Amino acid sequence: MKKIKYSFIMISLLLILASCQSKRTQEPAINISYNSKELKPIYFGDRNNKEKENIEETIKNIMVGKRFIDLPTIDFGEKIEMEALNFDTNEFEIYDYIVDENGNIVSEYNVVPFTITSVDDGKAEFIIEDSEDLDSYRDYRVEGKSIHCLLFRSKINNSSFAFATLVLSNNK
Repeated sequence: MKKIKYSFIMISLLLILASCQSKRTQEPAINISYNSKELKPIYFGDRNNKEKENIEETIKNIMVGKRFIDLPTIDFGEKIEMEALNFDTNEFEIYDYIVDENGNIVSEYNVVPFTITSVDDGKAEFIIEDSEDLDSYRDYRVEGKSIHCLLFRSKINNSSFAFATLVLSNNK
């Protein structure tokens, strides 16, 4: 009798565990690439992605034990591709911030983002462009290259999720 009771309890626990796992919500995931090379995404989720201090704190945490000079280098005028892996979206807002070697955003924080609305099957692309504003941040360059935090925001289920990647850019 004890054996039947024990089996019944085990089967019940397994069924409960299986039902809990199937209802678990996945966090949105994104693939960011340049010239078929995957760029490492930084996930901010739907909280703590609006304030400059929260973004800087995450950048600093990601870069612990790493060197900014080892980040991938992007050529101006080249395409960066994004792909929503497990969510649907119709648009991405893209913010291009200049960062110093301490992980602080040194460029203007409240900028108007690029908006990409032509998302095809969860894929979108944009071109990183040189601007005259970059010259004003030349003191923050690493071996002649600017450090960019490319922040992508998207509405997912009525929440604003943010993703980012850190790259270096070639100067004029």
